[in-house]
Amino acid sequence: MEFSTIGAEDSLDEAKVRLEMYDALVVWGKEKILGILLVEHLVRSGNCGSVCELDVLVDPLPDECAKWQPKFVITTDDGEPITLNHGP
Repeated sequence: MEFSTIGAEDSLDEAKVRLEMYDALVVWGKEKILGILLVEHLVRSGNCGSVCELDVLVDPLPDECAKWQPKFVITTDDGEPITLNHGP
């Protein structure tokens, strides 16, 4: 999936602009990834952090993916997201 990042406190208007260019946005809290924001989340009210999909695993082991079956899996390199995929 093509993705970019956005802050949890950013507005949904900002997310809407970015989602015109990307499939998804990785939502950052203060220092960690909180979730994923998709176009369908824009109908909710609040900010990016309050409406994002929280069912994600970051850098999980294969058995963790099988056990938890998250909606999304994020792989990072030095803490920065490099891939975003739908879960198993």
